[in-house]
Amino acid sequence: MAGHRLTYLLLLVTVLIVSSLASASELGSYTSLTYTSERYDPYVHYRLSQGDKPEWITTSLIIYNYSGVLYVIKAHNDTVMRFELAQKGDYISSHVTVLLNNVTVMTFLPRGTAPPVFWNESEVLSEKVEKSHNPDFKDWNWYVFKLGEVTIRGAYLIRKSDLQVVKDGKVYGHTMLFDDPGNPLEKGDSFSEYPFATSIDRVTIDNDKPRRWKNVTYYPPLKTVVTGQYSFNLTQPFGRGYPLMDVQMATLIYTFDASDGKLVFTPNGGPDLWAVGILDASFADEYALYQVEVKHDDSYAVGLVLKAFRLKEGKHETVAFEKRGTETSYVFYASLVVLVLTVVLTRRNVLRRTADRHSGR
Repeated sequence: MAGHRLTYLLLLVTVLIVSSLASASELGSYTSLTYTSERYDPYVHYRLSQGDKPEWITTSLIIYNYSGVLYVIKAHNDTVMRFELAQKGDYISSHVTVLLNNVTVMTFLPRGTAPPVFWNESEVLSEKVEKSHNPDFKDWNWYVFKLGEVTIRGAYLIRKSDLQVVKDGKVYGHTMLFDDPGNPLEKGDSFSEYPFATSIDRVTIDNDKPRRWKNVTYYPPLKTVVTGQYSFNLTQPFGRGYPLMDVQMATLIYTFDASDGKLVFTPNGGPDLWAVGILDASFADEYALYQVEVKHDDSYAVGLVLKAFRLKEGKHETVAFEKRGTETSYVFYASLVVLVLTVVLTRRNVLRRTADRHSGR
C-alpha cells in the first residue's frame, strides 16, 4: 500500500513539474510581441458621414501619467505597441514602446504650472494655451499640442510563478500578455490589484470560430477573459484637484490564443500599461471596425491586435497560425462582439467628453 502511495506521489510531482516547465517554456519562448490598431480611411469617411468630428476618430485614446501630471492623448493615425521580453531570474523583464502617429496631447493645469515634456520637441506641429471655461477652475489653462509622432517607453517585470506585473516592489496584477495554460485564469480569480482592483467575471473559449484582421487569421481555440465592472476617478493632483476622468462601469476584455496563452487582441489596457503610467486606454483598429460596423461581419478582431512576434531562437513571425484541435468542449459566448463594441464605444465617449472640455462643449 505504501508503495502505491509513493508511486502516486511521484507521478503527481512529475505532472506538476512538467506542467510548470511547459508553462514557463511557453512564456519564455517569446522575446517580443507587437500589437497595432491602425487607421483606415473608409472607416474615417463612414464616421464623418454619421456626424462624427475628425478629432473624435482615433486609433487610441490614452490617459498618461508623466511626472505626476495627467495627459489626455489621442492618436489619429496608427498606434503600435511593442513588448521586448527577456529572462531575468525568477522574472521576465518587459520593455514596452508605444508609438503614436498624428497625435493630440492635452493637459489641464493651474496657471503658472508648466506641463512637463515627454515628447520630441521636433515633432511639435502646433501648440496653444486656452483659458478654462469651467467657472470653478478659472485660474487653470488647457495646454494643447499637435504632434506628428509621440513615443512612450517604460519597463517592468513579470513574475514567472504567477504572472504578476511588478514594478518598484508594487504588484499591479496579472499580466495582460499571457494566460498560463498550466494555471489558467478562471472565473472568480483576482486579476488586478493596483491602482484598480478587478476580478474575472466571465471566461469563454471558442473552439470553432476563427477571428480575422486584414491578412491575418487567429485560429481557435481562442479564450476570452472579461473582468467584472469597476469604477475609477482620475484627478489632476494640483490644488483642490480637477476630475479629468470619471468612469462608473469600466470592464477589461482580453482574448488569448488558448494553445499557448499569448494575448491576440484587446480593446483596452491593463496592469502592463498601468505600470508604465498609462492609466487608461481605448484602442480601435479602424479596419476591423469598418468590417463590423459597416459590413456587419463579426469575425474580426476588434481593438489592439497582435501583428507580429519574435521567438527565442530569433525567428520573427507575422501572425498566421495553423488551426489546432482541442479535446475540451466549451460554449462560446456568442454576443462577445457586442460586448467588446459596447466597451470600446463607451470608453471612447467618456474620453471624448474629457478631451472636449477644453473647448467648452
